[in-house]
Amino acid sequence: MTTLCFLWHMHQPFYKDLWTGQYKLPWTRLHALKDYAGMVRALGDFPDVRQTFNLVPSMVSQIAEYAAGTASDPFFECAAMPAEALTEAQQTFVLRYFFQANVDKIIRRYPRYTELYERQRSHFSIQELRDLQILSQIAWFDEDVLAKDEELKELIRKGRDYSRADQELMIRKQRESLAAVLPVYRDFAARGQIEIATTPFYHPILPLLCDSDIAAVSRPGVTLPSRFQYPQDALTQLERARSYMQDMLGVAPVGLWPSEGSVSDEALAMAAGCGFEWAASDNGVLSRTLERAAGIDETYQQYVWQQGEREMRLLFRDH
Repeated sequence: MTTLCFLWHMHQPFYKDLWTGQYKLPWTRLHALKDYAGMVRALGDFPDVRQTFNLVPSMVSQIAEYAAGTASDPFFECAAMPAEALTEAQQTFVLRYFFQANVDKIIRRYPRYTELYERQRSHFSIQELRDLQILSQIAWFDEDVLAKDEELKELIRKGRDYSRADQELMIRKQRESLAAVLPVYRDFAARGQIEIATTPFYHPILPLLCDSDIAAVSRPGVTLPSRFQYPQDALTQLERARSYMQDMLGVAPVGLWPSEGSVSDEALAMAAGCGFEWAASDNGVLSRTLERAAGIDETYQQYVWQQGEREMRLLFRDH
């Protein structure tokens, strides 16, 4: 019998400008709408299937702020604003950025969105701008939500000539969907159908944070900058990640996806000391460790890393 492990890695950079409080880019919000909850909900139809979801804490914190209504980004602000109130600069922003989606898989599913896309360099009327504001957001909703939510289904059926009330409905539905993301993970983790793994809080490269000279181990002869060592911060990133995920999702993760799959003896020892029991990396790292190509036989097995009394199980993805 084959045992197949699914490890889904959910990560978005930290887009919040801590000086202004505004989010610079919309991708955490849009992917939270489109993917994060639906991938877990789909398991409800397969109760015997177990999967692991790695959630980066700095991404989770962004989702939580969007869900609470305390996060905003210029893309959402322009999508939510009455079309007739858009300034010339905001209209230019909408026309420049609201077609940033896969044309075949997202835009062309909506006839009106396609029509607007094909003439995007033309002057848009207020009605055309409002249609673009709404369709550019609806297109990112989770498929299951679009199929089951009657109000959203009606918006899709309408297709064009949307009103301000339709726009307000889209905004409300977006906030409802964002608010549902983290509870889905908490629920499925509580019932034991998914395992929550995590990553150092702000996605740092732990080995380099511990000691930048470690880069010479995997790349002998590489030119390095002045040596940098800040293991205290590396430890804080691990501790905060684990405690934050427990607070948000009700479980203290024992699995770790180190940022970019980066590992070192010092980083693994630190992670083991924080309570992590396994970590995942890439078979490119495994190949360098074994000093030979890591094929199927080498990659598809568990390894145990040990240092004194500390140990961790290691799994490697094929790449």
